Amino acid sequence: MSRYDEIVDELYGLTPDLFVKRRNELAKEVKAEGESALAKNISQLRRPTQAAWAINQWVRANPDDCGQITALAADLSAAQRRSAVDAMRELSRRRQELINSAADGVAGTADSLGVRLSDSAVREVAATLRAAIADAETLERFRRGSLVTSAEYSGFGPAGVFVVPDLPAEPEHAAEDGVDASSDVDAVAAGETDETDETGETDEDAAVRRELEARLSRAEEDERTARDGLGDASTAVDEASSEVDELVARARELREQLSRVEDSLRFARQRLSTAERGRSDAKVALRDAVAESNKLRAALTDL
Repeated sequence: MSRYDEIVDELYGLTPDLFVKRRNELAKEVKAEGESALAKNISQLRRPTQAAWAINQWVRANPDDCGQITALAADLSAAQRRSAVDAMRELSRRRQELINSAADGVAGTADSLGVRLSDSAVREVAATLRAAIADAETLERFRRGSLVTSAEYSGFGPAGVFVVPDLPAEPEHAAEDGVDASSDVDAVAAGETDETDETGETDEDAAVRRELEARLSRAEEDERTARDGLGDASTAVDEASSEVDELVARARELREQLSRVEDSLRFARQRLSTAERGRSDAKVALRDAVAESNKLRAALTDL
């Protein structure tokens, strides 16, 4: 494991309120050692949200359960490649059961660490687990316990394995008038079907298909644009949140420093007051001593 990976592992194992302070400390330490590039990478790490933090802690505490999520993602991907509809349907059922169980586990882990997740946070946890199973990049961050924010997958890619349609019902009568379904298949293979191209029906279907594909392409492009926009907005939120955390930490340090200075000032004023009283007493004593000296000198002169 590289030093950067070790630092990432340490930071994302902390509670969110400690993240920024420790990140800045590590960045300063690394920079002081002459590793400016590494220090920059560290300073760019973002504090995790509560849901992401809870998942990170659960992953660290329950590697076997995390392994079940990873294994299910691999099984679903393999079933999709094989177009194994029955397997996908069964894996989808297992997926929902595993997500429910894991979400409960995440909430329990957070609770054991003194943090009670809200209902919305638990929903974010479930959505992130679902995204981890669907998306390889999210799965890798999940597996390493270094999630920064919750995730949600709604694309047309691998997540398609999660929506498994029912198998079409077989016709009630597979054969009529002595002609069975296999003969229809043979007829298609031999080119003996009705020439629907001449009726215009196939062309119409093709036109509809092309229109749907074009609309799907535009929808996917809109989705990518929206996802990029969401990513930029999330980055802006993370950066602003980190800045707020840093300023809050700085304000707390300044308040503590001001409190120490005020204490010192109060003690200094007490010392000043004592010293002034001492000086006043010393002046009186000096005046009395001078008077006594003058009196004695006068007595000596009279002798």
